[in-house]
Amino acid sequence: MIKVFQFSFFLMAVFLFSQGKEAIKFKGNITRFDGVTYKGFKVLDLRQDKSIGVLPFGESKEMKEVVFPTTPENDFKVWYERGNSLSGQNELLLILKRLKLSTGESDGKKTQGKIDFSAQIFQKEADQYKFLYKKDTVFSFQDKEVSEVMVKNIPAIFSVFIKKAYTLDPIQNALTLSDLSDYEEYAKSKYAAFKNEELKDGIYQNFTSFFNQVPMQGNYVLERNDKGEVTKAIKLEDGKKEKISSNKMFAYVENGKAYKKTMSGFIEINKNEKGFYIKVNRGQIFPVQYNSTYGMFGLIGAVAGSIDQAAKQKKMKSEEKEEVYIDYLTGEFDFSDN
Repeated sequence: MIKVFQFSFFLMAVFLFSQGKEAIKFKGNITRFDGVTYKGFKVLDLRQDKSIGVLPFGESKEMKEVVFPTTPENDFKVWYERGNSLSGQNELLLILKRLKLSTGESDGKKTQGKIDFSAQIFQKEADQYKFLYKKDTVFSFQDKEVSEVMVKNIPAIFSVFIKKAYTLDPIQNALTLSDLSDYEEYAKSKYAAFKNEELKDGIYQNFTSFFNQVPMQGNYVLERNDKGEVTKAIKLEDGKKEKISSNKMFAYVENGKAYKKTMSGFIEINKNEKGFYIKVNRGQIFPVQYNSTYGMFGLIGAVAGSIDQAAKQKKMKSEEKEEVYIDYLTGEFDFSDN
Protein backbone atom coordinates (compact mmCIF):
# COMPACT_ATOMS: atom_id res chain seq x y z
CA MET A 1 0.00 0.00 0.00
CA ILE A 2 2.86 2.34 0.89
CA LYS A 3 4.56 1.57 -2.44
CA VAL A 4 1.31 2.35 -4.32
CA PHE A 5 1.07 5.68 -2.52
CA GLN A 6 4.71 6.48 -3.24
CA PHE A 7 4.26 5.63 -6.91
CA SER A 8 1.14 7.82 -7.14
CA PHE A 9 2.99 10.69 -5.50
CA PHE A 10 5.86 10.18 -7.96
CA LEU A 11 3.50 10.34 -10.94
CA MET A 12 1.91 13.52 -9.58
CA ALA A 13 5.31 15.12 -9.11
CA VAL A 14 6.34 14.15 -12.64
CA PHE A 15 3.12 15.69 -13.99
CA LEU A 16 3.61 18.94 -12.12
CA PHE A 17 7.23 19.38 -13.13
CA SER A 18 6.62 18.37 -16.75
CA GLN A 19 3.58 20.62 -17.12
CA GLY A 20 4.06 23.38 -19.66
CA LYS A 21 4.14 27.03 -18.72
CA GLU A 22 2.62 30.04 -20.44
CA ALA A 23 4.52 33.21 -19.55
CA ILE A 24 2.84 36.62 -19.53
CA LYS A 25 4.35 38.85 -22.21
CA PHE A 26 4.56 42.46 -21.03
CA LYS A 27 4.17 44.19 -24.38
CA GLY A 28 3.07 47.77 -24.97
CA ASN A 29 4.10 50.50 -22.57
CA ILE A 30 3.25 52.18 -19.30
CA THR A 31 4.91 55.44 -20.27
CA ARG A 32 3.89 58.61 -18.46
CA PHE A 33 3.67 61.47 -20.97
CA ASP A 34 2.87 64.46 -18.74
CA GLY A 35 6.44 65.17 -17.70
CA VAL A 36 6.11 63.75 -14.18
CA THR A 37 8.79 61.14 -13.52
CA TYR A 38 9.50 58.58 -10.82
CA LYS A 39 12.83 57.17 -9.79
CA GLY A 40 11.52 53.63 -9.57
CA PHE A 41 8.65 51.16 -9.72
CA LYS A 42 8.29 48.53 -7.02
CA VAL A 43 5.87 45.66 -6.42
CA LEU A 44 4.61 44.22 -3.15
CA ASP A 45 3.08 40.81 -3.88
CA LEU A 46 0.43 40.20 -1.20
CA ARG A 47 -1.47 37.49 -3.07
CA GLN A 48 -2.55 34.71 -0.72
CA ASP A 49 -2.51 32.33 -3.69
CA LYS A 50 0.54 32.93 -5.86
CA SER A 51 -0.74 30.58 -8.59
CA ILE A 52 -2.28 32.54 -11.49
CA GLY A 53 -4.01 29.51 -12.97
CA VAL A 54 -3.65 26.30 -14.99
CA LEU A 55 -5.58 26.60 -18.26
CA PRO A 56 -6.09 24.69 -21.54
CA PHE A 57 -4.18 26.13 -24.52
CA GLY A 58 -4.29 25.45 -28.26
CA GLU A 59 -6.35 22.99 -30.25
CA SER A 60 -5.02 20.13 -28.15
CA LYS A 61 -6.14 21.92 -24.95
CA GLU A 62 -2.77 21.31 -23.36
CA MET A 63 -2.88 22.30 -19.70
CA LYS A 64 -0.32 25.01 -18.96
CA GLU A 65 0.44 27.06 -15.89
CA VAL A 66 0.23 30.82 -16.43
CA VAL A 67 3.29 32.45 -14.87
CA PHE A 68 5.25 35.69 -14.64
CA PRO A 69 8.41 35.50 -16.81
CA THR A 70 10.59 35.93 -13.71
CA THR A 71 9.04 37.62 -10.66
CA PRO A 72 6.34 40.32 -10.41
CA GLU A 73 8.87 42.75 -8.90
CA ASN A 74 11.41 42.28 -11.69
CA ASP A 75 8.94 42.05 -14.58
CA PHE A 76 7.12 45.28 -13.71
CA LYS A 77 10.41 47.07 -13.03
CA VAL A 78 11.75 46.15 -16.47
CA TRP A 79 8.44 47.03 -18.13
CA TYR A 80 8.29 50.42 -16.43
CA GLU A 81 11.93 51.33 -17.11
CA ARG A 82 11.47 50.45 -20.79
CA GLY A 83 9.37 53.57 -21.39
CA ASN A 84 10.14 55.95 -18.52
CA SER A 85 13.13 57.94 -17.32
CA LEU A 86 14.09 57.45 -13.68
CA SER A 87 14.73 61.07 -12.77
CA GLY A 88 11.97 61.78 -10.27
CA GLN A 89 12.12 62.08 -6.50
CA ASN A 90 9.33 59.63 -5.66
CA GLU A 91 8.59 56.00 -6.48
CA LEU A 92 5.50 54.04 -7.40
CA LEU A 93 4.48 51.00 -5.40
CA LEU A 94 2.08 48.44 -6.89
CA ILE A 95 0.42 46.14 -4.36
CA LEU A 96 -0.79 42.98 -6.06
CA LYS A 97 -3.59 41.33 -4.07
CA ARG A 98 -5.24 38.99 -6.59
CA LEU A 99 -4.52 37.75 -10.10
CA LYS A 100 -6.42 34.58 -10.88
CA LEU A 101 -7.44 33.16 -14.27
CA SER A 102 -10.09 30.48 -14.77
CA THR A 103 -12.20 29.00 -17.55
CA GLY A 104 -15.86 28.03 -17.40
CA GLU A 105 -18.67 26.72 -19.57
CA SER A 106 -18.40 26.26 -23.33
CA ASP A 107 -21.12 26.21 -26.00
CA GLY A 108 -18.89 24.16 -28.29
CA LYS A 109 -17.66 27.22 -30.14
CA LYS A 110 -16.63 29.64 -27.42
CA THR A 111 -15.52 29.16 -23.84
CA GLN A 112 -16.09 31.51 -20.94
CA GLY A 113 -13.18 32.79 -18.90
CA LYS A 114 -12.55 35.13 -15.97
CA ILE A 115 -9.71 37.20 -14.59
CA ASP A 116 -10.10 37.95 -10.89
CA PHE A 117 -8.08 41.12 -10.38
CA SER A 118 -7.23 43.18 -7.30
CA ALA A 119 -4.45 45.73 -7.02
CA GLN A 120 -3.57 49.05 -5.40
CA ILE A 121 -1.00 51.67 -6.30
CA PHE A 122 0.70 54.18 -4.01
CA GLN A 123 3.16 57.02 -4.41
CA LYS A 124 6.20 56.50 -2.19
CA GLU A 125 7.74 59.67 -0.77
CA ALA A 126 10.82 58.91 1.33
CA ASP A 127 9.55 56.30 3.79
CA GLN A 128 5.87 57.28 3.53
CA TYR A 129 3.14 56.17 1.12
CA LYS A 130 0.16 58.02 -0.34
CA PHE A 131 -2.76 56.25 -1.99
CA LEU A 132 -3.39 56.79 -5.71
CA TYR A 133 -5.78 54.14 -7.05
CA LYS A 134 -7.16 50.64 -6.59
CA LYS A 135 -9.27 48.16 -8.52
CA ASP A 136 -11.13 45.05 -7.39
CA THR A 137 -13.11 43.36 -10.14
CA VAL A 138 -13.68 40.30 -12.29
CA PHE A 139 -13.15 40.63 -16.05
CA SER A 140 -15.29 38.25 -18.13
CA PHE A 141 -14.27 36.79 -21.49
CA GLN A 142 -15.80 34.52 -24.11
CA ASP A 143 -13.70 33.27 -27.01
CA LYS A 144 -12.73 30.15 -28.94
CA GLU A 145 -9.22 30.51 -27.52
CA VAL A 146 -10.18 32.13 -24.24
CA SER A 147 -7.01 31.14 -22.37
CA GLU A 148 -4.80 32.83 -24.96
CA VAL A 149 -7.05 35.92 -24.99
CA MET A 150 -6.93 36.30 -21.22
CA VAL A 151 -3.15 35.95 -20.98
CA LYS A 152 -2.66 38.50 -23.78
CA ASN A 153 -4.93 40.95 -21.96
CA ILE A 154 -3.15 40.83 -18.60
CA PRO A 155 -0.62 43.53 -19.65
CA ALA A 156 -3.48 45.64 -21.06
CA ILE A 157 -5.32 45.48 -17.73
CA PHE A 158 -2.24 46.51 -15.77
CA SER A 159 -1.42 49.21 -18.33
CA VAL A 160 -4.83 50.87 -18.01
CA PHE A 161 -4.71 50.47 -14.22
CA ILE A 162 -1.30 52.15 -13.90
CA LYS A 163 -2.10 54.90 -16.43
CA LYS A 164 -5.31 55.66 -14.53
CA ALA A 165 -3.17 56.25 -11.42
CA TYR A 166 -1.07 58.72 -13.42
CA THR A 167 -4.12 60.99 -13.78
CA LEU A 168 -4.86 61.16 -10.04
CA ASP A 169 -3.46 63.20 -7.20
CA PRO A 170 -2.37 61.17 -4.18
CA ILE A 171 -4.49 61.17 -1.03
CA GLN A 172 -2.62 63.34 1.44
CA ASN A 173 -2.87 60.98 4.42
CA ALA A 174 0.65 59.54 4.61
CA LEU A 175 1.14 55.94 5.73
CA THR A 176 3.99 53.66 6.67
CA LEU A 177 4.67 50.40 4.87
CA SER A 178 3.12 48.38 7.72
CA ASP A 179 -0.21 50.20 7.22
CA LEU A 180 -0.59 49.20 3.58
CA SER A 181 -1.66 45.58 4.01
CA ASP A 182 -5.05 46.70 5.39
CA TYR A 183 -5.41 50.13 3.84
CA GLU A 184 -9.13 49.70 3.11
CA GLU A 185 -10.02 49.39 6.79
CA TYR A 186 -7.73 52.28 7.67
CA ALA A 187 -9.46 54.57 5.16
CA LYS A 188 -12.92 53.33 6.09
CA SER A 189 -12.39 54.30 9.72
CA LYS A 190 -11.74 57.91 8.66
CA TYR A 191 -14.93 58.47 6.65
CA ALA A 192 -17.91 60.20 8.31
CA ALA A 193 -20.38 58.19 6.19
CA PHE A 194 -19.31 55.05 8.07
CA LYS A 195 -18.96 56.66 11.49
CA ASN A 196 -22.23 58.63 11.56
CA GLU A 197 -25.60 56.95 12.06
CA GLU A 198 -27.40 59.26 9.62
CA LEU A 199 -26.42 60.81 6.30
CA LYS A 200 -26.66 64.56 5.76
CA ASP A 201 -29.29 65.77 3.31
CA GLY A 202 -27.89 67.54 0.27
CA ILE A 203 -26.20 67.29 -3.11
CA TYR A 204 -22.88 65.46 -3.51
CA GLN A 205 -20.89 66.00 -6.70
CA ASN A 206 -18.21 63.37 -6.08
CA PHE A 207 -17.56 60.29 -3.99
CA THR A 208 -15.12 61.98 -1.59
CA SER A 209 -17.69 64.59 -0.56
CA PHE A 210 -20.28 61.83 -0.08
CA PHE A 211 -18.10 59.60 2.11
CA ASN A 212 -16.75 62.63 4.00
CA GLN A 213 -20.35 63.84 4.33
CA VAL A 214 -19.72 67.33 2.99
CA PRO A 215 -22.69 68.25 0.75
CA MET A 216 -22.66 71.34 -1.45
CA GLN A 217 -23.26 74.53 0.45
CA GLY A 218 -26.66 76.15 0.16
CA ASN A 219 -30.29 75.13 0.26
CA TYR A 220 -30.82 73.16 -2.94
CA VAL A 221 -34.28 72.06 -4.04
CA LEU A 222 -34.64 68.96 -6.20
CA GLU A 223 -36.63 69.33 -9.40
CA ARG A 224 -38.44 66.32 -10.88
CA ASN A 225 -40.06 65.52 -14.21
CA ASP A 226 -43.55 64.10 -14.78
CA LYS A 227 -42.27 60.61 -13.92
CA GLY A 228 -40.97 61.76 -10.56
CA GLU A 229 -37.34 61.44 -11.67
CA VAL A 230 -34.83 63.98 -10.37
CA THR A 231 -33.52 66.08 -13.26
CA LYS A 232 -31.70 68.91 -11.49
CA ALA A 233 -31.17 70.75 -8.22
CA ILE A 234 -31.83 74.48 -7.89
CA LYS A 235 -30.52 76.95 -5.33
CA LEU A 236 -31.92 80.47 -4.91
CA GLU A 237 -29.55 82.82 -3.14
CA ASP A 238 -29.35 86.62 -3.19
CA GLY A 239 -31.75 86.69 -6.11
CA LYS A 240 -29.52 84.40 -8.16
CA LYS A 241 -30.56 80.97 -9.38
CA GLU A 242 -27.95 78.22 -9.55
CA LYS A 243 -28.76 74.95 -11.31
CA ILE A 244 -26.99 71.62 -11.09
CA SER A 245 -27.88 68.97 -13.65
CA SER A 246 -28.47 65.45 -12.38
CA ASN A 247 -25.66 64.33 -14.69
CA LYS A 248 -23.21 66.31 -12.54
CA MET A 249 -24.31 64.68 -9.29
CA PHE A 250 -22.60 61.69 -7.73
CA ALA A 251 -25.51 61.25 -5.32
CA TYR A 252 -28.07 63.13 -3.27
CA VAL A 253 -29.55 62.54 0.18
CA GLU A 254 -33.18 63.41 0.89
CA ASN A 255 -34.82 62.83 4.27
CA GLY A 256 -31.85 60.71 5.30
CA LYS A 257 -32.07 58.41 2.24
CA ALA A 258 -29.27 58.41 -0.32
CA TYR A 259 -29.61 57.91 -4.07
CA LYS A 260 -26.78 57.18 -6.53
CA LYS A 261 -26.72 58.59 -10.06
CA THR A 262 -26.49 55.87 -12.74
CA MET A 263 -27.20 55.63 -16.46
CA SER A 264 -30.68 54.39 -15.47
CA GLY A 265 -31.37 57.32 -13.19
CA PHE A 266 -31.02 57.58 -9.43
CA ILE A 267 -31.07 54.33 -7.47
CA GLU A 268 -31.39 54.11 -3.69
CA ILE A 269 -28.19 53.47 -1.76
CA ASN A 270 -28.31 50.95 1.07
CA LYS A 271 -25.78 50.25 3.79
CA ASN A 272 -24.68 47.14 5.67
CA GLU A 273 -21.59 46.02 7.57
CA LYS A 274 -19.63 45.76 4.30
CA GLY A 275 -20.39 49.23 3.03
CA PHE A 276 -22.73 51.19 0.76
CA TYR A 277 -24.37 49.43 -2.18
CA ILE A 278 -27.15 49.65 -4.74
CA LYS A 279 -29.38 46.75 -5.80
CA VAL A 280 -28.99 46.48 -9.58
CA ASN A 281 -27.83 44.34 -12.47
CA ARG A 282 -25.03 45.38 -14.80
CA GLY A 283 -27.46 46.33 -17.55
CA GLN A 284 -28.74 49.19 -15.36
CA ILE A 285 -25.35 50.78 -14.77
CA PHE A 286 -23.23 49.98 -17.85
CA PRO A 287 -23.91 50.32 -21.58
CA VAL A 288 -23.74 46.95 -23.29
CA GLN A 289 -20.55 47.75 -25.18
CA TYR A 290 -18.72 48.32 -21.89
CA ASN A 291 -20.28 45.58 -19.84
CA SER A 292 -19.05 42.34 -21.23
CA THR A 293 -15.33 42.10 -20.73
CA TYR A 294 -13.89 45.18 -19.13
CA GLY A 295 -17.05 46.76 -17.80
CA MET A 296 -16.15 49.73 -15.73
CA PHE A 297 -12.51 49.56 -16.81
CA GLY A 298 -13.19 51.03 -20.24
CA LEU A 299 -11.23 48.52 -22.33
CA ILE A 300 -12.43 46.78 -25.48
CA GLY A 301 -13.45 43.23 -24.64
CA ALA A 302 -13.73 39.83 -26.22
CA VAL A 303 -17.43 39.24 -25.60
CA ALA A 304 -18.88 41.80 -27.97
CA GLY A 305 -20.25 39.29 -30.49
CA SER A 306 -22.77 40.17 -33.17
CA ILE A 307 -25.89 40.40 -31.00
CA ASP A 308 -27.86 43.59 -31.52
CA GLN A 309 -26.78 45.97 -28.76
CA ALA A 310 -30.25 47.29 -27.96
CA ALA A 311 -31.61 43.76 -27.56
CA LYS A 312 -28.64 42.74 -25.47
CA GLN A 313 -29.01 45.82 -23.23
CA LYS A 314 -32.67 44.95 -22.67
CA LYS A 315 -31.74 41.38 -21.80
CA MET A 316 -29.07 42.57 -19.36
CA LYS A 317 -31.56 44.84 -17.62
CA SER A 318 -33.87 41.88 -17.07
CA GLU A 319 -31.21 39.84 -15.30
CA GLU A 320 -31.33 39.20 -11.58
CA LYS A 321 -30.34 42.15 -9.42
CA GLU A 322 -27.48 41.93 -6.96
CA GLU A 323 -25.74 44.05 -4.35
CA VAL A 324 -23.16 46.20 -6.13
CA TYR A 325 -20.95 48.09 -3.68
CA ILE A 326 -19.57 51.60 -4.16
CA ASP A 327 -15.82 51.59 -3.61
CA TYR A 328 -15.15 54.28 -1.01
CA LEU A 329 -11.55 54.70 -2.22
CA THR A 330 -12.40 55.36 -5.88
CA GLY A 331 -16.17 55.94 -6.15
CA GLU A 332 -16.37 53.14 -8.72
CA PHE A 333 -18.58 50.06 -8.60
CA ASP A 334 -16.94 47.08 -6.92
CA PHE A 335 -17.64 43.72 -8.57
CA SER A 336 -15.02 41.74 -6.68
CA ASP A 337 -17.66 39.64 -4.88
CA ASN A 338 -20.08 39.30 -7.83
